[in-house]
Parts: sequence; structure tokens; C-alpha cells
Amino acid sequence: MQPVDWGQAFSIVAGGIVAVFFIMSILAITTHLMGKIFANSAKKKEAAQSGEAKS
Repeated sequence: MQPVDWGQAFSIVAGGIVAVFFIMSILAITTHLMGKIFANSAKKKEAAQSGEAKS
């Protein structure tokens, strides 16, 4: 049985954790931006409909 290279093991684990947090951050930012875009779109649509109703 060969000895375990703990430095390499921790390096692999740390790289995986960093990759997961990076991907999750990208997903969170993308979701936030998409939410803002859809909220603004809905506000504009609602404002247009209320403007038509007043006319």
C-alpha cells in the first residue's frame, strides 16, 4: 500500500470546492439579472396597460 499524498488530496478537494462556489456564484448572478430583466419588463407592460385603460 502506498502512502497517501495529503497535499495532493487537499489540493483536489479545495479545487472542487472552489469550482462549485464559482459555478454557483455565476448561477446566482445570472438568476438575479434575469429576475431584474423580467421584473422591469413586467412593470413596463403593466404601465402600458394602465396607460391604455386611462385613455
